[in-house]
Amino acid sequence: MNTTPDTLTACRQSLLASDEEIRGAYTYAVAERVIRLKDVYNCWLANPSMKDRDLRDYIRGKYDVSLSAAYDDIKLVHQLAPLLSSKSRDFHRLRTNEMLLETYAKAQLRGDVRTMERVANTYGKINNVDVEDEHDLPYDQIVTQPFFPTVDPQSTLGLKPIPNVYDRIAELTAELSRDLTDIEDVDYEEADLPEAYLFPEHDSSSDDNP
Repeated sequence: MNTTPDTLTACRQSLLASDEEIRGAYTYAVAERVIRLKDVYNCWLANPSMKDRDLRDYIRGKYDVSLSAAYDDIKLVHQLAPLLSSKSRDFHRLRTNEMLLETYAKAQLRGDVRTMERVANTYGKINNVDVEDEHDLPYDQIVTQPFFPTVDPQSTLGLKPIPNVYDRIAELTAELSRDLTDIEDVDYEEADLPEAYLFPEHDSSSDDNP
């Protein structure tokens, strides 16, 4: 059953399909546009040095469309370029595999072991058979640390409590005070200058005067 999606969506779905498959999937107008865009892209792929004006002349010369239609086609091809590049690599890898397997079969019939070895090496490189597959981390096997709340972290960490800890603090304070006479505790003192003088309020009227 023919459908009528926008041209960009149709291209993303069917640009690598055959003309017959495209005509069977979309309405006449959409199908012919997709087929034309497929041809334009293949032309661009075969001649990557072509400029937009070259593509414009190619489209208008082959399909007899208006200038605006030709530039609209070029715009769509530019939008599809990343997607098409990815799909084209997959497509060409598949075609290469087919050719390699066909070459291997013919070499095997002739008993050409050297060619069979070269084809096998090339096939392995293209398909990354020498690269180990990535495995998902076994998150389901990771054991969560058994954390428990406590009001006695010292004993929990295996630390021995210091007996008479406050007396020990007082002893150390007195001992260090004797060795470091330039350090002394001082009490809070009021500022020598009034706070209004230290932090004068901002007079907004002064901003208006130059």
